[in-house]
Amino acid sequence: MIEDFRLTIRSDPRLLAAVRCLVRAWVERNGFDANEAGRIVLAIDEACSNAIRHAYEGRCHESMELRLRSDPKALELILCDHGSPCAKDKSAPRKLETPTPDNLRPGGLGVQLIHEVFDEVDFRSGSPRGNCVTMRLQRRTPWRIDEPRD
Repeated sequence: MIEDFRLTIRSDPRLLAAVRCLVRAWVERNGFDANEAGRIVLAIDEACSNAIRHAYEGRCHESMELRLRSDPKALELILCDHGSPCAKDKSAPRKLETPTPDNLRPGGLGVQLIHEVFDEVDFRSGSPRGNCVTMRLQRRTPWRIDEPRD
């Protein structure tokens, strides 16, 4: 895969708008339509927000690294942080139940969204610190590297 971007981002939620713009432009430039790009952007925003909220417990002065990679068959987005490791059960896809007054609670859907948007998702927690999530999406039609992207 070719690394198109490697971006270090401070863990400040106010910076996520710029991340969303970059990811949307990159995804659309790589041949995905606006609807697909919107879903991918939402999933990346959730991954970044989860790192800020959970790994860094809301601290805005930490850093995350986002890498955007591509090849003729797929896109790969990798987000790494240096915060508290994520418990394995918190990063796994789960069966969603119909909400009832007894089981309705905020949160928990971001990870599910990530698993639904991407074809492959690999969460890795570091020891003793850090997390890295690799999200891979297959192209619907192969892309030639030398093909113009306009």
